[in-house]
Order: sequence, then C-alpha cells, then structure tokens
Amino acid sequence: MRLKSAIEDFEANTLGAVPGLLGRLSYMSRLLDGNATGNGRYDHWGLAKVYGEDAAQCAIRASHRALLSAVLKKPLAVLLKDVPASCCNEHVTEKEFLASLTHCPPKPLSPAALAHLRSVLSALSALVESRDDANLRRASQLRQPAPEPRPPAGI
Repeated sequence: MRLKSAIEDFEANTLGAVPGLLGRLSYMSRLLDGNATGNGRYDHWGLAKVYGEDAAQCAIRASHRALLSAVLKKPLAVLLKDVPASCCNEHVTEKEFLASLTHCPPKPLSPAALAHLRSVLSALSALVESRDDANLRRASQLRQPAPEPRPPAGI
C-alpha cells in the first residue's frame, strides 16, 4: 500500500531536491524536452515504474502547470532573488538560464500564459543584466587603498 499519491511523491521527493522555484521549472522543462517525439509527454522512469505511466504523466503535468502558475504569480523582485539559487547547479550564466526557460512550457498552454511567461523571463533577464552592469561599474569605481608610507631608511 502506497502512502503517497504520484503527485505527492513527485513533488516531495523529486522537486523537493531541486533548488529554487525557477530551478524546478527548468527541471520540469527538461523532463518534457527529454522526449524526442515532442508529443507533450514527460520522461521520468522512476515515477512511471512505481505508479504506472498514466499516473506519472498526470502527476508531472499537473505539477508543471501548478509550478508555472506559481512562477507567474510571484513578484519580479522575488523571482530575481530566486535566479542565483535556481541556476547554481546548471553551469550556465543567469541570462542563459533564463533564456532556456522559454523553450518547454507545459503543453497545452494558452497564448496568453505563454506571452506572460515570456514577458516575465524577459524582464528578469533585463534586471539581471542591469544588476550585473551596476556591479561592474561599482567595482571599477572602488579605489585601491593608498600604500602605507615607509619610514625613512636608517631609522
């Protein structure tokens, strides 16, 4: 007898191990993108093995939609703070990470939701770039400390 449903298991054990809200969205996209047929099916061997293919597909699809909804409801300031944590294991820049999120939203997705996602990701990319530029300017403006004067020779 299982104590958890497929969606509870997936969200607690799989998504719970992925850092950041946007990191989880990226992970979900890779599950969807991993299927070469492009038919909107997710590839998660373990969940399918335990709960069956249909239950796994339903659980992951529902979780992906809920996750996207949560992202679209968050203020940009919250999402901006989430970016570094979400892409820390991705081995890409923050801007590349954000660009990758537009490629595999859950299917089917309304044109309005897709436009909303793209605008949020575009705004986050602009904010990341602006923040990086400001940090670079600030770093170049920092002055080197003056060297300490040396005592005269022979003293």
